[in-house]
Amino acid sequence: MEIRNIQKTGDMHYLYLPTSWCREHKIGPKSKVSIEQDSDGSMTISPQLTEKKPKHLKFSIAEDDEEVIHKLVVACYINPASSFEINFEKEMDFTKLLNQKRLISLESVEIDKKQITCSGAISIADPESLLKTMAKKIKNMIVVMQKNYDKELIERYEDEIDRSKMLIDKSIISSLTFERITKLKTIDLYYISLISKDLERTVDHLICVSNKETEFLGMVYDVIESLQLIIENTNSLNHKTALQFIKKTAKIKNFEVKDIKSYDKERIRLSLTTIAEVITDWAITREIEK
Repeated sequence: MEIRNIQKTGDMHYLYLPTSWCREHKIGPKSKVSIEQDSDGSMTISPQLTEKKPKHLKFSIAEDDEEVIHKLVVACYINPASSFEINFEKEMDFTKLLNQKRLISLESVEIDKKQITCSGAISIADPESLLKTMAKKIKNMIVVMQKNYDKELIERYEDEIDRSKMLIDKSIISSLTFERITKLKTIDLYYISLISKDLERTVDHLICVSNKETEFLGMVYDVIESLQLIIENTNSLNHKTALQFIKKTAKIKNFEVKDIKSYDKERIRLSLTTIAEVITDWAITREIEK
């Protein structure tokens, strides 16, 4: 941290910007900067970003493996492209492609026999809000699993949670490239990305848990509820909050993997344990920033 003296001329207070910072961001006599005041009393000065035109992506590929194509489409979707077009050498059975997880829920994506296109892809500015949504939907899904186990509704929740995770990826990638669409710090984006990934993994195994596992589902619900409260108050996150969350997660004991059922429960436990570690890392980062 560098300390600089405030200068005063008449009623005006000012300070000199670091020469190295100005040089790095090409700040000159006619440049403009943005100033934002935060709730904690701090002020952020940012260089005015040069507006760049979103890029149109166009690919021609000789591929008929649905899983490979699916990964390419999702990658194009979550990156900050204005639109994309993927052309195939031969016609393909697009119904098989639509069966790929998450693909059918992508807005603006059109699939034809020899072409996949997307125009006007959406842009998400608040990944933290999406993370809150993920936690809420997981809680709702667990309630449905405990009460009436409506399989169709549970699958719908899983799709929405997967979609939230993908939109978080899209928002973070956009923020870390030439666009800056969120006010969150880069380190916050990093932690949000890690948590959302393990939340999605949790749900992938959670949908396989029987509704008879009431005690286990209840413990998972409690952990997700605690996580939701943390996400809603990240500004007050500290080591004490993190330690409480670790203890909450530790109530779910190790499972000896004997079959698919025990494997799913152990994978859920491991994912929640990883989230607790990320929360602790984030809490210490917050302590350092104070």
